[in-house]
This record gives sequence, structure tokens and C-alpha cells, in this order.
Amino acid sequence: MIKNHDFAEVVDEYKRLIYYHIRKLNIIDRNGDFFAEGLYALWQAHDTYDENAGTLSSYINWKIHNALIDKIRKDNRTVEAEERFQDHVIHMQLYQVEDVVLDPYLWKSIRALLTDNQWKWIYYSIIHDFSVDQIAAREGVTRDAVKNWGRHARKRLENSSIFNRKALEKYSRA
Repeated sequence: MIKNHDFAEVVDEYKRLIYYHIRKLNIIDRNGDFFAEGLYALWQAHDTYDENAGTLSSYINWKIHNALIDKIRKDNRTVEAEERFQDHVIHMQLYQVEDVVLDPYLWKSIRALLTDNQWKWIYYSIIHDFSVDQIAAREGVTRDAVKNWGRHARKRLENSSIFNRKALEKYSRA
């Protein structure tokens, strides 16, 4: 710790160094966060400096540079976490939109043609876009059973007058 220097004097002497590192690292510091981080690093360097370890200016230079790099990394991690969260929210909203049954008459007509298990396949596979594995896990059956439900549901709907073959092939996943 340096006792003979007032910290305000140290700031006056080294604030240009903070701006130098901000420019050197190509940082756009719109709201002064990086300058504040540099000041904090300067204060830490001023507070923890050991005269036996080396020169003050090299220690301050090292401390400011590393503090700014750490802030860049921390900000990048924050941005990445926010993007993952936004992707998750958008993904969940898309599923919520798919849950809306736009034509209740159509779905009631389809439901009337199918057995309970065949309807489960339609409901989970087409409406909710679940995989065969997800449906099997949810219903506590094997993958083959779920595939069988789908095969029979497609065949039953093929033979009905509700769908034509091209529309049904669009939704087939066997």
C-alpha cells in the first residue's frame, strides 16, 4: 500500500492509462462502465501495491489491462446467457401458439375416428411436435407401440374422407 500518495493524485496521474487500455482493446464505453472498472483496478493496485515486487506503474498497467479483459469476458458471458434465455422463451412461446386449436370441428372429427392411443399419437406428435421417444416416455410404453399407434392412425385417416393422401403425408413421421 502506498501511504504517501493521495488516491485523487493517483487518479489524475493514471486516468489517461485507463483510456489508453480502453482504446487499445477496442472497447466502446458508452456509459462509462469500463472506465469505472479501470478506476476500481487502479484503486486495487494502489491499495495492494508492494514496493518490493516491482514498479508501481507496471503493476497498475497490468492490473487495469487485466481488469478490462475480465469485464469483457464477464459481459460476453452475460450476453450469451441472455441470448440462451431469449431463445428458450421464444421456443416456449412457439409451443404455446401451437397449442391453440384453430379449428375445433376438424379436431373433433379426427378424434371421433380414432382410438384413444391413436389420438394420443395425433395429439402429441402433430399438435405438440413430440418425438416418438418423448411420447413413449410420457405414456410409459415402448417406441414400437407409439409407432404402431401412428401407423394405424394414418391408415384410419387415409381411409376417411377428412384428409386426402397428400395432406396426411405431410404429417407422417414413420
